Amino acid sequence: MSTPITISHKPNWMKINLSGTENYRDLKQLVRQQGLNTVCEEARCPNIHECWGERQTVTFMILGDTCTRACAFCAVNSGRPG
Repeated sequence: MSTPITISHKPNWMKINLSGTENYRDLKQLVRQQGLNTVCEEARCPNIHECWGERQTVTFMILGDTCTRACAFCAVNSGRPG
């Protein structure tokens, strides 16, 4: 028989606050109010809380929610923008 694997918890520096900071919530509200599309949301970026919450940085998509490129690693819808 093999030895059982012990799973330990992640260290605190690897954890993020998914509830979001005030900066994150403010930027999200602003993006919604203005009807903007962001690469951050469309690509389902795992670092969105770090960029929006800590650095207050947002990357916009100027052609709407569709990208003209079809990168295999990306979650953004690709095709011809309307």
